[in-house]
Amino acid sequence: MELFNIRYVLAVAEHESFSLAAQSCHVSQSALSQQISRLEKELGVLLFARSSRGASLTEAGRAFVHRAQEIVQRSDALQAEMSLYAGLRRGTLNLGIITSLQCIDFGGLLSAFCGSYPEISVNIVQEGTYRLLEWLLERKIDAAFLNRPTVGIPAGLEFVKLGEDVYSLAVSTLHPLADREQVSLKELSGEHFIFHQAGQVAAELCLAACQKAGFQPNIVCRSANPTTSLYMVQGGLGVALLPSEEFSVRPLSGVVELKVKERIVKEVGVVWRKDLASPLVDTAVQFAKKWAR
Repeated sequence: MELFNIRYVLAVAEHESFSLAAQSCHVSQSALSQQISRLEKELGVLLFARSSRGASLTEAGRAFVHRAQEIVQRSDALQAEMSLYAGLRRGTLNLGIITSLQCIDFGGLLSAFCGSYPEISVNIVQEGTYRLLEWLLERKIDAAFLNRPTVGIPAGLEFVKLGEDVYSLAVSTLHPLADREQVSLKELSGEHFIFHQAGQVAAELCLAACQKAGFQPNIVCRSANPTTSLYMVQGGLGVALLPSEEFSVRPLSGVVELKVKERIVKEVGVVWRKDLASPLVDTAVQFAKKWAR
């Protein structure tokens, strides 16, 4: 059983397609299909159920993928560790990130990291906090920059806080509260809210804050993108609770920021698996911690 064959299986499992998997692995579809067929013959089981609509994992295939993800991740970690012994820091680091990381200046962090370690290739995927945590547990990514979930960090993962978002209220300049500097959540019970998407940590924190203030927010629209929310506030659709950094990073005419008396704070940090000793992950985490300081 060759490691490249294991990677082929993981690619097909991810894309549910032999053709898309071949493209991602930079090989021909026929070569990838032949190698997987040979592996199935060697194992004595079918890993995929083939159809005109694509490929889906069999029960044996799901068990194979579960173990294979760990094998590939440990192989990559071993290669990275040997590179360190050779006086090098090289390899591929698979990072997951959320949309909003302004409070830690992630763009600057990544640029500085790549400049300091040019031999480390960084592959980035973007998703919500809870999906990234799932991918970490499934060993699909090495580390993630995300929000601390309200339900806590899953067992087996380590979280280090790097920064925090403090939430403010965005209102239109035509809103009756627009000339205020600060507002209490209790004053907003009758407002129309532009809210974060359900399932986002921000949505959970803001909803809990409103409920603690004694009301259920009247949510007229949801958006996962803070910029879109600001445009809707500008148009007079409602008010929005957003990280204070959004107002300086994306200033928008017709929108003003009001400080919220009851602090709503969202912690941002880096998460990785406890059971994987990876020099690349350790290097990235230590760099991020120094950057945050």
